Amino acid sequence: MKRMFAAAALAACSGCFTICETPYPDVQMSSAGDVEVAVQIAGFDATVTSYLPVYGYETYYHCGYGRRRGGYWGPSTVATQTYVPQTSATTAFRDRAAEILEVNGFNVKSPSPAYRVEVAFSGPVVTDADRGMQAACTILSLLSADYGVQQWCAKLKIYDIASGRLLMHCDYAERYQAVVWGPLPLFSPSGSDKTSFNTIQSWCLSALTDRAMSDATAFLAGLAEKKPGRK
Repeated sequence: MKRMFAAAALAACSGCFTICETPYPDVQMSSAGDVEVAVQIAGFDATVTSYLPVYGYETYYHCGYGRRRGGYWGPSTVATQTYVPQTSATTAFRDRAAEILEVNGFNVKSPSPAYRVEVAFSGPVVTDADRGMQAACTILSLLSADYGVQQWCAKLKIYDIASGRLLMHCDYAERYQAVVWGPLPLFSPSGSDKTSFNTIQSWCLSALTDRAMSDATAFLAGLAEKKPGRK
């Protein structure tokens, strides 16, 4: 029973807490209303990194002692586990943009779309000052805190497909930073994903997608308002 209480106390103390985190941008989408607005989605390309566990065995020699043989060198075999990074393309942000258009009344499955919404991501940007802050946060906290930061950019373009003319363009930048802390050095910060590369990347690209689609839906809704016969 004492061991159970000790384990519970250790688990409570080893938790990781978010000290500060960039708030998610507040965005609003516009509706196409009752007008048919056929839109094609392009771009929104991104890659994600996952870590594949690879299992194996490793043999090493160690010094042993036997009553009859005295000291000797003997082999031991142990199981090993390493993680290999795997990079793959994802359509998550293109799918997110398509869903935003659909739920706001735009047609993204038309065989003859009138407009193309295109977004290109670039990044991440991590400056020397950011790296210095990361190192200072880790060292000054005696390895009990972690600081994560990235900046990603996006370029939105909206085209008239029939003429190929660029109708609208806009540039965006989204910076995310977070600080996590826990009482156990190394162990506590590793228990939080707030400062992991994939989490920060996903946050930034999701925010950029939402901001771009907020402007895109507003622009396309404005075009719909100007269509002949619109009351």
